[in-house]
Amino acid sequence: MSALRPPAQIGSVRLLEPLGEGGMALVFRGEDRFRSLVSAVKLLRPEVHGDEGLVRRFLREGEVLTHLSHPDLVEIFAFGRSGAWPYLVMELLPGGSLKACRGEAPATLVRRLVPVCGALQVAHAAGVIHRDLKPSNLLFTADGRLKVTDFGVCLWEGEEGRTRATRSQMVVGTLGYMAPEQHGDPRSVDGRCDVYALGAILYEYAAGQAYAQVQLPPAAARPGFPPRLAGILLRALQPDPLKRLPDMATFGQELSIWLESAEAAGWGAEPLPGYRAADREAATLAGPRRTEGVEARLGPYLDALATGPVGVRRSAAEGLCAAARPGDGPWLLESLRLGPEGARFALVKALGRVGDASALAPVLSWLSDPFTQREAAEAAAELALRAGRASEALGALREPGLGAPWRWAPRAALGDVLWAEALMSAWPGLAAPFRLQALEAARQLPEDLRIRVKAATAGAAGNARQAWEAL
Repeated sequence: MSALRPPAQIGSVRLLEPLGEGGMALVFRGEDRFRSLVSAVKLLRPEVHGDEGLVRRFLREGEVLTHLSHPDLVEIFAFGRSGAWPYLVMELLPGGSLKACRGEAPATLVRRLVPVCGALQVAHAAGVIHRDLKPSNLLFTADGRLKVTDFGVCLWEGEEGRTRATRSQMVVGTLGYMAPEQHGDPRSVDGRCDVYALGAILYEYAAGQAYAQVQLPPAAARPGFPPRLAGILLRALQPDPLKRLPDMATFGQELSIWLESAEAAGWGAEPLPGYRAADREAATLAGPRRTEGVEARLGPYLDALATGPVGVRRSAAEGLCAAARPGDGPWLLESLRLGPEGARFALVKALGRVGDASALAPVLSWLSDPFTQREAAEAAAELALRAGRASEALGALREPGLGAPWRWAPRAALGDVLWAEALMSAWPGLAAPFRLQALEAARQLPEDLRIRVKAATAGAAGNARQAWEAL
């Protein structure tokens, strides 16, 4: 910090302990001696006091906010200069930022953000476009209400000579939340750029991935994403502003209608499944997480497996297996019995990961299903090894000679001596693709059998060479 000391008092406001600092400003807790009012006092750093453009932009935030009034916009109490120090005295928002809410239930997030739509609509009606909406600029009051802050780079249509504060060659905003049109002349945008930013925030915090990084429909980023909410978000995130939701009033109205729908009722208390534990369990202003039920955690993946296109179904299968936990076996078995045909392969695979001995016989029964047999064989091997019932699974998987390639890896994992001997016998006549598959399966054999197979298959060439070396 510079040797220039911050003022001890600004008017009737006494500066107390520092609350934080950034590249442009220092923030202190302030206390008004006469009104018993606690505030946040923002001081422009002394290193930039000589830059009149930055000083003007810093102080115009105070001027803009004095022209706006809404319960979900941060309140400004005073602004100006105290000696050499430009300052803003503002409402203190001690509840943290929206950053703490990543992974909350979609309906919970929407309920938080609907008032933000109203606040920004009031700003837009007054000719003020925020242009830098992001999670760190959405702060909570002590009682958990969200407020919009930091209008430092806003576009104020009522300001005389607004080019003084924003030069046309400057790009204004934060990557990841900026609408495409903001990469041009920052003075040419309108309120639809804030619509885009709020859509990007809601997408990221409900789906768990930044829209700018994935550019996917919400259900592809997070299987089971509420379909009607996904449709609203995709219209808010249209790259062409003419095709985007036209204003914050419309965005807020559509989100409010969704909140009242039957769809939203299913997404009001729990996050979408598939978040890492650190994401799900992080403390938020909504309070501690309730214990997830297996239906809430895995059901959306089942829905996506039943209805989604191929790419979504593949992601949903991976998500189901990742989200399944020990103890979920009964639910997975019941879903396997009653659930959609297109979900069976994923349910069987998940049972292999987390099921117990009771799942072995039902899984083996799916060996005759051509659409599930490969996953059933692999899951049976996993279950049998965990339960100490390798001979039972091996009896169901064995067949004369090498047999079907989809059985090779499970038979090897179960230590099938007959399979290893059949491989060594058939090796000279195996085509190159089958040699590669056989060697990759053989890596799961017990060590003594691996050594024998490696000696018998010496001289493997081409793509099979690397697999042979890994034996």
